[in-house]
Amino acid sequence: MKQSINTAAKGSPDDWDVKACLFVTQEIGRFSVKFSAPCIGGTVNLSCSHITNACNPFDAVMRFAHETSAKGCTVYAVEQVEPVRPVCLSTAGYRFMQKGFIWLCLDTGVIVEVSEDGRMRRGDDGCTLPYYGTLTRI
Repeated sequence: MKQSINTAAKGSPDDWDVKACLFVTQEIGRFSVKFSAPCIGGTVNLSCSHITNACNPFDAVMRFAHETSAKGCTVYAVEQVEPVRPVCLSTAGYRFMQKGFIWLCLDTGVIVEVSEDGRMRRGDDGCTLPYYGTLTRI
C-alpha cells in the first residue's frame, strides 16, 4: 500500500475516531484545599488554597500533602470545585472527557482528537499535543 508522508504523519480518519470506553477511566473531581500557613516573622496567612484532582475530600487532603512542600500548615476546609465523575487521566495528569463525538480537556478547555493508541492532537488544526501525554488503553 502506498501512503504519502502527510497521510502517514496525521493518521487515517479511522485511527482518530475512538470512544472513551477504550481507555482507563477514574472517578475524579476538582477540590480546593483551604489551609493556613506560617509566614516569615511568625504571622499566619489564612487565605491559602490548593486545587487538586481527587475522588473525595480526604483524598484531596492527602494529595495536597503529597503535591506541596508546605510545612506547618493546618487544613481548615475542603471545597468541591467540580463534581466527581469518570474521566480519562493522561500520563501527564490532564483530565479528558468525551461529550458526544468531542473530546474535551477539563483542565485547559482544549478540544482534542484521540487516536486508538491514546495520542492526542488539537481538534481545530490537527497539531500533535505531546505535552498532554497519552491515554492508557484498557
